[in-house]
Amino acid sequence: MSTSAAGDALSARRDETLEAIARNVRGTFQTVEDMTQSFIREAILRGVYRPGERLNQDSIATTLGVSRMPVRASLRQLEGEGLLRIHPHRGATVSVLRPDEIAEIYEMRVLLESYLLERAIPRLTDAVLAELRELVAELENETQLEARLEKRKLFYQRLYWLAQRPRAVAQVNALRASVGRYLLLQRLDEHTSHGGLIGFLEARDTAGAVSWLHQHLGHVCHELQQLVAAEENSVDTGA
Repeated sequence: MSTSAAGDALSARRDETLEAIARNVRGTFQTVEDMTQSFIREAILRGVYRPGERLNQDSIATTLGVSRMPVRASLRQLEGEGLLRIHPHRGATVSVLRPDEIAEIYEMRVLLESYLLERAIPRLTDAVLAELRELVAELENETQLEARLEKRKLFYQRLYWLAQRPRAVAQVNALRASVGRYLLLQRLDEHTSHGGLIGFLEARDTAGAVSWLHQHLGHVCHELQQLVAAEENSVDTGA
């Protein structure tokens, strides 16, 4: 396949993905702005809009069949979430994370998720543990990276919700989302069995669970920083 044909095929797949996201969000939100936000957010998190890419407001409006007004309002909201940046005279671009920013995100995750674990473990029931075991089994049998990341998110959502601290859970979800798109784009799988964490949960061993979490997040942070740094170097050197 020629370079031109390969580029056309890639562009076609991108358009198909954007159309699929648009179909999924149409009619599922009370306002046009909420729908538009969901569309752009999903396209960023799935890596359709890549880090550093400038977003075309007219194209987004045409895809969704809306005016530019809700698109502009959505971009401002998503800037507040850290998913994109609005530049004077340049418009909006998808945020690019530097290695030091990734380090900060994971430092915050360690603090918040340790706090949630410490509150959640005393509230664990046998029924919830059974749900968590099932989720881990599904996670470790899943071969598709995107599906694995989604199942991992569901596992922690179920566990952390026991802490009864919804604001902290929301913060963790936002931090996870900010790096989740990089895990997908870099095809970085965590390659960590969660069976060890389940063992600590079954024993109600809070210290062991927190220690496992620190090691797990520290490993992923290191791997992701290396990948992003290597990508920055390749851009700088023109490789």
